[in-house]
Amino acid sequence: MGFSKASRLFIIVCFALLDAVFVVSKAAAQAPGYADIREPSGGEAIAGVVTIEGSAAHPSFVSYDLSFAHSDDPTETWFLIGNAVHTKVADGRLGLWDTSGITDGFYTLRMRVHLSNNTMLESFVEGLRIRNSTPIETATPQPGRIETTATITLPTRTPRPTPLPFPGASDPSTVLQTFTGGLIAGVLLLLALGIYLFIRRRSQERWAVLRMRQMLRHTNRKKRR
Repeated sequence: MGFSKASRLFIIVCFALLDAVFVVSKAAAQAPGYADIREPSGGEAIAGVVTIEGSAAHPSFVSYDLSFAHSDDPTETWFLIGNAVHTKVADGRLGLWDTSGITDGFYTLRMRVHLSNNTMLESFVEGLRIRNSTPIETATPQPGRIETTATITLPTRTPRPTPLPFPGASDPSTVLQTFTGGLIAGVLLLLALGIYLFIRRRSQERWAVLRMRQMLRHTNRKKRR
């Protein structure tokens, strides 16, 4: 037996609501504090062993890893910094990055936070200047002048999409719970509608059978007369 139009509409609406929950869950997952690099900051000059600080503390946390890439590399080849870490970090040290063996230049730092639902959050720090063998770009002090820092023009790079927190949400879990409650109410309402349509259809079929029987009885009475 094929699905009626009402049944097909009911199934489509249910899938649409489940897809909406997935979108909201993903937006809530991008909230600040779940996957953030605080230090070093974008455009900073670094050298030697660098301490990477920030947070990797999503409720569905599984592990995180750190890596770096050349800022002007079109292939976006990433090099891991150590092994994956399976312990949450909340506003603390994420790892150590030894830059002493890396050629001076502009680099991008990346952190990936892996979640239990097989999704992943990413955080990037752009334009880091490794300066192990070359001087940091500052103006040379002159007699009678105040020392100033020169303006550095970074290489042109297409901005990466940055994960945004859910608009207007100070507590992502509260938003998700509210939306989930509304979803459950909507599904129950649609389920009640589906049950009503099913009962109505069966009632119509039953009424048609009763009418058919009544017509047969009436016909038989006429034949007997």
